[in-house]
Amino acid sequence: MYLPVFLTIILGFVTKLTICNERPVIGILTQEVYWSSFNNIKPSNNSYIAASYVKAIEASGGRVVPVFTNRTTEYYIDVVRKVNGILVPGGGCAFNISFGISQSTNEIFHIAKHINNINDHFPILGICLGFELLLMASINGKFPFSKCKANNLNLPLTLVPEMEEKSILFSNMPKDIRNILLTKPVTANHHIKCMKKTNFTSMNLDKFWNSITINKDSNNLTFISTVEAKNYPFVGLQFHPEKNAYEWKKNDPHSWSAIYSARYFYDWFVNECRKNNHRYIKNSTLENELIYNYPTTYVGKLNSVFEEVYFFSE
Repeated sequence: MYLPVFLTIILGFVTKLTICNERPVIGILTQEVYWSSFNNIKPSNNSYIAASYVKAIEASGGRVVPVFTNRTTEYYIDVVRKVNGILVPGGGCAFNISFGISQSTNEIFHIAKHINNINDHFPILGICLGFELLLMASINGKFPFSKCKANNLNLPLTLVPEMEEKSILFSNMPKDIRNILLTKPVTANHHIKCMKKTNFTSMNLDKFWNSITINKDSNNLTFISTVEAKNYPFVGLQFHPEKNAYEWKKNDPHSWSAIYSARYFYDWFVNECRKNNHRYIKNSTLENELIYNYPTTYVGKLNSVFEEVYFFSE
């Protein structure tokens, strides 16, 4: 449904790819306040982005624009035409691809697939909820997860042996970072849904994705914690690398090794975003859409899982 319209818009600059775009702009999806812990201070139809995701992108050399929920296909096509990659953050939602962050993730997933199919390079990174929504988008919105106990749990990663050389994240990872991630409890988990290996296969997710790392929850249930698309620059992390440096409300790891190793994932993603030449035609339009136009609100004192968020009226 996306391809004819999209090809008309996008083909004009597919041949203009550059080896290294040094001014990457990354879109971060907003999500409904309704599903948050601070839904009593803003109207339920407002949306937000946790500031930790913005800070993580900026620390890796990218700029951020918010990408709003409940918009048209044409809106998301235009967004993808202008930005260099999309981050789908963690949070909460209804898991219904007809509205909210589920809808925007589903739209962008299919548009991005078509871009990459015509030899452009457009990455997506999904964190926790984003991990889950990317998996759902790849199987037409079906829900493949099981209940688990992995909330407020810090874990080392276990690399799936056959992914040793295949993984785009781990095959070129510096040895010191790899050693930290695989031996120390530095990945922050905050989820009550898990992707079991049996479901991964039975729901045909293994046709599109590779399972890269696994973990065990508090009840010894094995779940998949990292996925990579087989043929696309799409990555999903069930854990939260942005929390190590920027969030303080949970028992997240804040050691030097935790922050150093977590930094790798956002550095990798922003570097992938440098591999296309998508851009805003007018710099004034970019300036008006950058996250810098919006204030942050300190919500940590309201018992939120986040320290700061950006609120948007939609």
